[in-house]
Amino acid sequence: MNKGEPAMGDSYMQEQAEALAQHLRLNDGKSGYVEATADGFRVFVRKKWPGKPVLTWDGLPVEWNENVGTHKASGR
Repeated sequence: MNKGEPAMGDSYMQEQAEALAQHLRLNDGKSGYVEATADGFRVFVRKKWPGKPVLTWDGLPVEWNENVGTHKASGR
C-alpha cells in the first residue's frame, strides 16, 4: 500500500487508501491492495470482486482492476 503515493506527498490520501484497504479486507498482502492517486484510488484484486464494488471513498472515485496477476495483486 505504499505504492502510488501522490506526487504532492499527501499523507491524508495514503491514510485513506489504507483505510479503504482495511474496509475491503485487502490487508493480507496476497489478495490485493489499494493505491492512492492524485485524483482518487485504484484497487487491484486477484479475483473478480464478489458483490457490489465501492465506487467512491471519501468523495473520490475508486477505479477497480480485477483479475490481476498474483505478482501485481501482492503489490510487489
